[in-house]
Amino acid sequence: MADSTLQPDNSVRLNKLVQASPQQVYDTWLDASSYAKWFTPAPEAQCTEACIDPTVGGKFRIVIGTPGGDHVGFGQFLELVPGKRIAMTWSWESEDGYAANTTLTLDLYATDNPHGDGPATEIVLTHAGLESAASRSDHTGGWWGCLKAIGFFVRGVDPREAMYGQSAERA
Repeated sequence: MADSTLQPDNSVRLNKLVQASPQQVYDTWLDASSYAKWFTPAPEAQCTEACIDPTVGGKFRIVIGTPGGDHVGFGQFLELVPGKRIAMTWSWESEDGYAANTTLTLDLYATDNPHGDGPATEIVLTHAGLESAASRSDHTGGWWGCLKAIGFFVRGVDPREAMYGQSAERA
């Protein structure tokens, strides 16, 4: 019997065009000090702590505060190709077994900027190994919020203000 967590229908795959170079997106994703400013999966959620060791085999831990309590994402970097790819394991510490030992990959492709001059990047985010359709749905919304937010942040725009009408300081 096949393991259903490995089926493609239990994966999230999102594409997002951002107005920044692949290297800028790569560096932003791996910079712990910027997470509180851009890692915002939903209006009521904000990254309150990020510890990142951006090396292959290095670990990360991200705390997302919500009115219902903290959610802690953690994992280990599997592959880091500057300006091209970030691959890592992903689990939720605060939710027993939820999305445990899944794999998150960001592929970064330089592309033409349809919005004007300057660089642009197509981010292809794949979160594989989710255990159910409900988990896939939850993660799709969360990752889409994060991709929209990083797109604002790399352009120098406050994502919380642009997306939710909140400043990062007030959230």
